[in-house]
Amino acid sequence: MPPQERFRIVSPEGSTTPIGLSAWTSALRQRPMAWWCLRLSIQALFGMLAYAACSSGFERNKQGEGVLALPAPVAAGELVRVERVYDGDTILLQDGRRVRYLGINAPEYLEPFYLKAKRFNESLVLGQEIRLEFDQERGDLYDRVLAYAWVGEMMVNARLVQEGLAHAFFVGPSQKHNALLLRLQTEAKQRKVGIWSARGRARDLKITSVHPVDPARPDLYAPYVRITSLGNATIRLAGYVLANEEGQRYIFPDVSLGPGYTVIVAGKGGTDGVDNSGQLIVHWPAQGSVWDPREDTAFLTDASGSLVDMFHYKGKRVTRKPPRPRRKAP
Repeated sequence: MPPQERFRIVSPEGSTTPIGLSAWTSALRQRPMAWWCLRLSIQALFGMLAYAACSSGFERNKQGEGVLALPAPVAAGELVRVERVYDGDTILLQDGRRVRYLGINAPEYLEPFYLKAKRFNESLVLGQEIRLEFDQERGDLYDRVLAYAWVGEMMVNARLVQEGLAHAFFVGPSQKHNALLLRLQTEAKQRKVGIWSARGRARDLKITSVHPVDPARPDLYAPYVRITSLGNATIRLAGYVLANEEGQRYIFPDVSLGPGYTVIVAGKGGTDGVDNSGQLIVHWPAQGSVWDPREDTAFLTDASGSLVDMFHYKGKRVTRKPPRPRRKAP
């Protein structure tokens, strides 16, 4: 339709005449009541749109506290019911599958806020029907489903980060909600809640796991150590040192780690850098004889020698046969 015919005025006789926008508004102004009704309708429309824009990302819970409300994923996803909550980021479904929340990492057993994160996760999903939203990777080496969990229009992964009960944790190519999780993490830091409080003792770099060699559970990188960036900016790792209790050391090359991303210190030889999945990997082949499978501590220090983080672990319990009773001399 030509631009000059986008608006028409109907005469009392029923005939129509195409006019431009300026002529249309002039004609309305000649009818005060019609002009006033139009202005009132437009103002009401803008008011409704403004309210929707301001309230779409925020809602109130039962206690009247502000909580995050996000638009549900476009894809319908998979509806499942939660049977058990292991901790702040892993759950068991009624069909027997385990689900690891994508993009986040909650405190481990014996770490500050472990129990609070687990209980909060239980309050959100235990016994509930949830929707699983998938990303580039749907599973890991431990036969767990990788997903974002939704209860209604609330993303559980995001809510845990918002409450300071989990931090951003980006592994592999999945990155659909990375920007959102980093923003919520920054806001939680500013509020000093959960792991970002004084009791949480969070620093810019965190050793999230140490994996000695385990023949029963072969791993692509084992033995290896995974370190996560909790900072707000990219961290240059040149000169940082990873060591065990005996003082065996690995000095990091000149690589950088972005907020929320992880670096794997692999126990095999290879070229340092980012692999095809987006994972930063550096190599320390001597690790095969570094980490005690029974118990050890990993220490991370910066280039000046200051302690950044430490990670103590215990491996499988070692059992020894009881000694044979000695025979009494005749």
